[in-house]
Amino acid sequence: MDPEAVFLAGYALLLTALAAGLGWVGRRNTEPWSSRMLAAGRRLGEAGPDAEHEPGWPHNEVPAFHVVVGIVALAAALLLDLVSLVRHHRPVEFVVQAAVLVLVASRLAHLARRYRPPQAGGC
Repeated sequence: MDPEAVFLAGYALLLTALAAGLGWVGRRNTEPWSSRMLAAGRRLGEAGPDAEHEPGWPHNEVPAFHVVVGIVALAAALLLDLVSLVRHHRPVEFVVQAAVLVLVASRLAHLARRYRPPQAGGC
């Protein structure tokens, strides 16, 4: 196998793992009242804000931000893999690159389904 094909397949897999890690980080709770630092400052028995309180601007956009950055990383991996498929034509290279391409494309489709663009008209 050509070293360039191995490098490109490995790099595409690394970008796919990065996108998966970003998806995991985006699902974490970023509301200030869930922080351990703020919990230490509260008195015993004192609760945070109301349960019906929706998190504010920076906290409700965190998952979408991480999904979009993951989509960009996966788009780069997809582009690298497609270029590698065009450049390298040996059967072993084709099978490896096609497997990586299927993995990256399925992960990209999964993240694209999770992304919800912001609603128009809101400030």
